[in-house]
Amino acid sequence: MSTVAVVDIGSNSVCLLVARREANGQVTILDKLKDTPRLRDEIDADGHLSEIGAARTLAALRLFAQVIGQHNARVRVVATAALRAAKNAQDFIDRAQREAGLRVEIVTGDEEARLAFLGALSGLGELDGETLVADVGGGSTELVLGIDGRAVQTMSEPLGALTVTRDWLGPDPVSPAAVAHARAEIRAMLAPAVSAFRNRPHLRAVATSGSIQRVARIACVQAGDPRVDVHGLHLTASALRQVTATLQAAPTLADRLRIPGMDASRADILLGGTLIYEGLTDLLDLPQWTVSMAGLRMGVIHELLGQ
Repeated sequence: MSTVAVVDIGSNSVCLLVARREANGQVTILDKLKDTPRLRDEIDADGHLSEIGAARTLAALRLFAQVIGQHNARVRVVATAALRAAKNAQDFIDRAQREAGLRVEIVTGDEEARLAFLGALSGLGELDGETLVADVGGGSTELVLGIDGRAVQTMSEPLGALTVTRDWLGPDPVSPAAVAHARAEIRAMLAPAVSAFRNRPHLRAVATSGSIQRVARIACVQAGDPRVDVHGLHLTASALRQVTATLQAAPTLADRLRIPGMDASRADILLGGTLIYEGLTDLLDLPQWTVSMAGLRMGVIHELLGQ
């Protein structure tokens, strides 16, 4: 048996996943921890990560390191869009090594996309033909085209749920004009990037990330089928648009928290992520998404386990 761990330092959250490969080859999740320092919002206008953001993330990393040590796990620590954008990222990396004993690796957008692709497809059955995996995070969006389960083309754009919320939707109450502006900006930014993924009639579209999982849960509630595990769920384009409309009709945080199926930890930024998925759906003319509860972290786990 082999025990491994991944720490994912994202734009919205920092997460730990510890897993073990059993004698029969099955992967068992042993531990999961999460904090939400929202690093992307802690980067100032000059591109520097704030001391508050760094300190909170480092506190989480110190706790994660203790848990990793308890499991005696091999670990890979990956950081994505927020630290890619931070001019003082090296200072943070040095402190993480010194204070938590963890070596942080800032991965490229393409590497993030590849790892998300590996993880997102786990547990979804046959991988024949063309598959598109979309991962909308807090600070970036990744697309990966795969053929027969092998990634062949990747795209990464600095566009995420946090950036849409901060740059275009603005503070509450979110106005219809702000939503229309955000929608137009998203599509203008994504249209050139997704051109290579268009006109594929047999494409299977898989969506992963916290945003799409929450959207899927709200859609299930609206359909009279409340559930927590939405892995493998087929989320139609019409169901996605219905959730988008529901979020649009809730201009304040208090309104959004009253939406059945809403996750309080993402209520303030969920519309931003949903608008990105809506834009991808329309630009690529997709009838539906297959929702994956796994993503980058599970991709790292599989690689560490040699699977």
